[in-house]
Amino acid sequence: MTTRQRRLALLALFLIVPAPSFGASMALWIAPGAVGAFAYSVGKGVLYGLPLVWHRLLDKERWSLSLPSQGGLGVGLALGLFIALVIQLTWYLVGPSLDTSRITAAVAENGLDSKAAYLSMCVYFCTVNAALEEYVFRWFIYSRFRQLMAAGPAVALAGLAFTAHHVIVLRAFFDWPFALVGSLGVLVGGLFWSACYARYKSIWPGYVSHVFADVSILVIGYQILFPA
Repeated sequence: MTTRQRRLALLALFLIVPAPSFGASMALWIAPGAVGAFAYSVGKGVLYGLPLVWHRLLDKERWSLSLPSQGGLGVGLALGLFIALVIQLTWYLVGPSLDTSRITAAVAENGLDSKAAYLSMCVYFCTVNAALEEYVFRWFIYSRFRQLMAAGPAVALAGLAFTAHHVIVLRAFFDWPFALVGSLGVLVGGLFWSACYARYKSIWPGYVSHVFADVSILVIGYQILFPA
């Protein structure tokens, strides 16, 4: 690893890792409304767009589909089922005692309080968003950390990077105790998925697991918004 490559890796992390936290903080805490929505869009643009440009122009590498040539889809499936079960069990134990009014208000504010709109959002999160998060956090961010350190610390830091903006989002809708519980769950998922990428060199085992986690969370959201 050359000095230039290490410096570029640090610069990439400096620019990309804070982007979603910046956007979430602006949209949910600092400047809700048009300004916050614009900042959120900028943060997402940096998070999802810059790695593609970076990989092609600075790393001078071709884009690829990260096909799972070394396997791992079965591991991703097993992890996904386990994580989904833990999410459901946690919600069963603590969910009834939580105030979910901030969630329902935010959903209505964004026009997602009809079943059709909510289910459309679910499809987006379980397909596009999950894939984008895997491509950024498990491929690009983990790979930059890996250029700077051993695999174990790189997995841990990539997991923490993935968790940071989720803490901000969860705290906007829940009090600290559950926000911390939820953030711990996100961290565990991020560590699992980063470890999958480190082992199998593909984003797709983590993606399979990620989809199960998202489905489990979105089912809970459906139950909150549209109680029987």
